[in-house]
Amino acid sequence: MARILFSGIPTYGQANPTFGLAAALVASGHTVDYLMPEAFRTEVEQCGATVLPYADYLHGKPVDRPHQALGARFFFDDLTRQVVGRGNDYDVVVATGLQPQFADIERRLSVPVVRFSPMFWQNERTVAELAAQARALPPLVRHGLTNRWLRQGASQIIGRALFGNHGHDVIDVLGPQSSTLNLTVSSRYLQPRADDFDDTCVYLGPIARPRASTGLEFPIERLRQHPGPVIYASLGTIYNGWTGYYRRIAQAFANTEALVVLSLARPGGTYDLGPVADNILVYPYVPQTEVLAQADLCFTHGGFGTITEAAAAAVPMVVTPLGGDQFLNAYRLHELDAARVIPAWQLSTERVAHTADLILAGSGTLAGVAPLAASLQEAGGTALGVAQIEELL
Repeated sequence: MARILFSGIPTYGQANPTFGLAAALVASGHTVDYLMPEAFRTEVEQCGATVLPYADYLHGKPVDRPHQALGARFFFDDLTRQVVGRGNDYDVVVATGLQPQFADIERRLSVPVVRFSPMFWQNERTVAELAAQARALPPLVRHGLTNRWLRQGASQIIGRALFGNHGHDVIDVLGPQSSTLNLTVSSRYLQPRADDFDDTCVYLGPIARPRASTGLEFPIERLRQHPGPVIYASLGTIYNGWTGYYRRIAQAFANTEALVVLSLARPGGTYDLGPVADNILVYPYVPQTEVLAQADLCFTHGGFGTITEAAAAAVPMVVTPLGGDQFLNAYRLHELDAARVIPAWQLSTERVAHTADLILAGSGTLAGVAPLAASLQEAGGTALGVAQIEELL
């Protein structure tokens, strides 16, 4: 059996899909060591992997502490040193999440280096086409993404300052980087312009991570037995500070036939939402996969983990992108007719209620939900990921 080194990025959106793959490799008899800060020790050990801790330069959420971006260069430099220093002692290295120094890592190691992405791939054409549709993007960002010279100029400045790479083009970081194997939790159907990407790109579909009990009791039976629509809303773990988002959704469905689950994704925390109706359930954490299995509609920021889990459960979505890849995710779903998009500045109680009514009543039926669900359900999952990695041994 093989010794496999994972290198991880300490944000839940990028790390969560990797834990399921690590657990599957351990279950197949392989030894997995995982470079990850101490804050993620529990999640890594739940996979049966061993933590190799490194310094956590990224404290808190970037949306709350934008100055922490100044630590990104130290973070990526340190992670690269760790991977290069240890990698040749393993049979395979799996570099997960955002890896701006991937080319340097692969060049300096003599073992296969796998790229594992928590989102679909991007290239010149996918970014240009999705950004052109993305009305929710700030105009300057939208123009910068669709203009190659502006994008490359900004990439060079940011890349050198923050990521420790040559920063030729941000697309280089968002695309497949490995010469041997590139894994993603997308499906081929969800992937924009899938034919642009070669056979090193393998589509696993959504991967659930092993979960320990949070100590919270969640009334999943109430969802199963509810005679009306079940609506789920979440802003993930990074952009969940927007209290008004939750408040507007709670107000839109207060005292209606809908049963609404608001996931705050904040340990031990609550928001000052004011009084909420009895049909509004507010929790710091919920078993998202189980909730989505009962849901009729999902309101989300468009994080890739949430959209693929919702899509795999054939749940139509209303997406309000707030940052990062969420804008491109949202408009890819819109392009496939699997979601409606409400820009943040247009989100109101009335707009939320009206959009939900159209979808739930059938007049706003999203025809792309079923084929997207089928593509994700039929993707190879962790079994395919393990098989592909084992072919490199």
